[in-house]
Amino acid sequence: MRATVLLTALLAPLTILAAPAPVENAAIISARQGAVKPKPCQPITPAPTEEETEARFDKFADAFIVKKNITGAFEYINQAYINHNPMAQNGFDSAWNILSPIWGNQQITVLGTKFQGTQGWLHYRSGFGEVVDRFRWEAGCIAEHWDQGEKFPA
Repeated sequence: MRATVLLTALLAPLTILAAPAPVENAAIISARQGAVKPKPCQPITPAPTEEETEARFDKFADAFIVKKNITGAFEYINQAYINHNPMAQNGFDSAWNILSPIWGNQQITVLGTKFQGTQGWLHYRSGFGEVVDRFRWEAGCIAEHWDQGEKFPA
């Protein structure tokens, strides 16, 4: 009996080591581990309908400004992506190099999203201030981006 009590007393501190570790917030883990660069979006043939493209836009918006999953968002950007921001070069790689190191740490407040025809808009507030991004979609992928002086559509 005394041996059992002694053994229990000696082993009790070790049970803490066997307890599961607390689950960390996925965004914290992702930011700490760094983003994984995906392959650029490949055009879909035949091209998706407007409704299918809007569904893809919704997934992009969720990844980009809700979950801040830069890897997931960039799966929708094609290699020849044209960026109309004068401070950025064209191309998937340029956009990735600008955003991937900082995106996971952005504080984002979503103000709205809209899709019409081949265009999608994201309206949000971040460390950059209030932003309206406009994206032109082609064959299921983001082909162009504007963010200078853009207005969120009524």
